Amino acid sequence: MNLPFRVSVFGLLTVDGRKYKLDRKTDFGYQFEDFDETGRNLSLTFDEFADLLQRPDVTFDPGYYLPERQGVRMSAGVEAIASLPDDVRSEVVWRFSWVDGFYQFERVDEAKRTDFSLQSAIPSIEAHVNKQARAAQSNWRNPRAGKKNVFRDPPSPRTLREWVRRYEKAGGSPLGLIPGTHRSGNRTARFCLEASRLLGECLEAYLTRKRLTKKNVADVCRDRFKIVNKHRVVEGKPELTIPSRRKVERALSELDPYFTCVQRHGVDYANRKFALYEEGVTTSYPMERVEIDEWCVDLITILAERGALDHLSPEELAKLDRGRRWLYLAIDCATRCVVGMRLAEKPNCQDAMALLSDITRDKTDLAIAAGCKSTWHHYGGVSSLVTDLGVAFVDDEFRSAVFDAHGVVETPRGGLPRLRGRVERIFRTFGTALMPLLAGRTFSDPKERGDYPSEEMASLSDDVLMEILIRFVVDVYHNIPHRGLNGETPNNCWKRLAEKMGIVPQLAETTRRKAFGVRYRRRVFGKGVRLFGIDYTCQALREFYVHERRRHVHIKVDLNDLGWIMIQIGKKWYAARALQKCFDGVSYEHWEATARQLRLKHKAEAVLQEKIVSDALHAIIQKNSEEERRFGAVLKRQTPAGLRRAGEDLFLGLSIETVDPEGLDLPPEPDLFGHFIPSLDEGEDTTEDTADQGQSPTGDRPRTSKWRIEND
Repeated sequence: MNLPFRVSVFGLLTVDGRKYKLDRKTDFGYQFEDFDETGRNLSLTFDEFADLLQRPDVTFDPGYYLPERQGVRMSAGVEAIASLPDDVRSEVVWRFSWVDGFYQFERVDEAKRTDFSLQSAIPSIEAHVNKQARAAQSNWRNPRAGKKNVFRDPPSPRTLREWVRRYEKAGGSPLGLIPGTHRSGNRTARFCLEASRLLGECLEAYLTRKRLTKKNVADVCRDRFKIVNKHRVVEGKPELTIPSRRKVERALSELDPYFTCVQRHGVDYANRKFALYEEGVTTSYPMERVEIDEWCVDLITILAERGALDHLSPEELAKLDRGRRWLYLAIDCATRCVVGMRLAEKPNCQDAMALLSDITRDKTDLAIAAGCKSTWHHYGGVSSLVTDLGVAFVDDEFRSAVFDAHGVVETPRGGLPRLRGRVERIFRTFGTALMPLLAGRTFSDPKERGDYPSEEMASLSDDVLMEILIRFVVDVYHNIPHRGLNGETPNNCWKRLAEKMGIVPQLAETTRRKAFGVRYRRRVFGKGVRLFGIDYTCQALREFYVHERRRHVHIKVDLNDLGWIMIQIGKKWYAARALQKCFDGVSYEHWEATARQLRLKHKAEAVLQEKIVSDALHAIIQKNSEEERRFGAVLKRQTPAGLRRAGEDLFLGLSIETVDPEGLDLPPEPDLFGHFIPSLDEGEDTTEDTADQGQSPTGDRPRTSKWRIEND
């Protein structure tokens, strides 16, 4: 059963393009009213609302209709930080660091909103901001003398006051800090209305079956302008500016590609060229304030997974590497409930981002896998996230994800751990209540450790350690009286405050994927985009393919569900479904294992049928169901390097034919091994989609060595 979220009348719920606003909240759920059609209501229980947010055609912005948010969206021109270019997004994060730093000093009366006070405080705030920048640029390496760091010049008192004012006017939204210059530039027409009209008439010569070249059209345009200017001189009117050849060519390049092709070559040719595939596509309530930190676990462990230790002799076990792991942990300040944990080899942004994703989802599956008797149902949306100066937390990507999840980041000044006392306290609880029960502990200092042989006593693997941590948190810590809660248990406190005050609204699945999804850049082709051998498409992508000259888009994917992805077209994001329906709810791990089996079993076939893939997926999931009940299978995390390697040696040229191809007019897919795999690095554009020059082994012509892949 889902507990109520804090849904207000300022929230916007969008279901399949229809907009709804909250009408009233009942004891059992919510009643939403259609924004465009009065009297049309949508009644949802708490459970139905939580399930609705998992759909790809649903978005929910809890503060969309706040008056201060309306103006900032119009002035910014975007609705999410993720839609901005990287340099602008970095600028917003840096400005927010200054605003947050000012608030830190203002709370302790070390800064006021006057020129004199800010002039004195800016050097201290700058040191605070640059400390974050230095940590971000260190790339998790120990500082060395002489290393160069890049720091931005500080703002003036007047500029800093303006940023604070804009941030507050925007209702605490980072969108208020977007530089106004990000849309700068002279966009006014260089030609008068009469010249623009005449230029448009001249361009029509290009849209005929004569198929004039751009140079021919430029010549026609020049002659036409000269004739018109002669008549204007006779009439006593000023001459029109004659457009240059380059101006004419630019204007022709801006014409709709599909419409231009229809006019010059005909409908049939245009439809073949732009082939479309229609199937393919101080806190008072829970989650108000969450503290996050990283902790080097006071325990020496065997640096391997449990499965890797099976069947090893004692002598072989003794030779394995040993060391300490890092733990990322998030705790809800109002209830003291742990809302997320991640074990990492070393501090890194990827695990910190994964922790953010865990904060916003039900983690009962992890609790069940670890053998817990209680559920781990503590989750919700992101409101205020409090971090220290850890490298992962000051990373632009981490902070941008928080902003896109409708949250803000607070970074208290260094040297004041009391400002994050709750997360610091739980680490001490681990050290005093749990670590003494485990073999291989390191103690707090060498004096306390004495001659205890920590490395020799180490016997726990990574997944066993995480299993123990989760069982301790879910079954023990959440169910014992907490002194900070006046003797109430964290579980009971969560239930009481959730029923009385509500929880920060859960993120819509579309928002979660935009904020925390793995990012790729892919080329658009007839079927849409291809990732891991799966084709994705949507109406917006089909229109993009027909009417845009650009051919690459950014996408974000949730590795736990390959059934649909998010695609950025312009400054908007759209949900695109898999053309092959068998991937709904399928995780990357299951698909990777299935693909390896298919490679071995069907390596002689050029195209795989969707039913073959579906049956193989079902068999893999059935076979692994028992293994998944073991905790180790739940802990697997895909690293960027691992995903790159899989793309290079597993999904090379993988092509899957849909179950019902009738009416799609699909061209024959390339050979299963007839592709070239590019680098999967996000920002690189390494290959172009060109037609495959070879034929299948059954064709008349021999295959050439020119390979390609439509997965870039």
